[in-house]
Amino acid sequence: MSKVTFIDNHIELDKVGRTKKLTATRFATVLGLNDWSNPFEAWCEITKTYEKPFEETKYTKAGKVIEPKVFAYLRKIYFMEIETPEDIYGQDYFSKTWGDFFKADKVFGGMWDALCTEDETIIEIKTTKRVEDWKDDIPLYYKLQAALYAYLKGWDKIMMPCVFLQEGDY
Repeated sequence: MSKVTFIDNHIELDKVGRTKKLTATRFATVLGLNDWSNPFEAWCEITKTYEKPFEETKYTKAGKVIEPKVFAYLRKIYFMEIETPEDIYGQDYFSKTWGDFFKADKVFGGMWDALCTEDETIIEIKTTKRVEDWKDDIPLYYKLQAALYAYLKGWDKIMMPCVFLQEGDY
């Protein structure tokens, strides 16, 4: 982490060094399109000035439990040949990739949920209890996330299955 100093109403860092990549989540945040974070928080993460510690919640746990079930459903119902991060990188893929499946890109990065290589489709799975956010369309924040992954892969197809849960499902 950088040492932060406030001088003349602005922030100065003693050294920036190597910054973090602009992931899909940070990308939407920098554009001001993330209701759960703001551009300053993204800047703090990218410059390694400060980062909120990850706290697993019942919502993140639900996503981890439901994702494999959605993959199985897509394979069975749509006959999709899906590759997950585990299929490509093996167990404990996060520690092997440091959460970045796009090592060749110096600026952008992130982790897709699955790939359908037969028709070059990025699959991003969402779970939510906030159906109101989806009533008109996929939230722009999520569209940008999937679009960045597609761009980085050089693909132009995205599939975004969403599982709508009720509070009792958690």
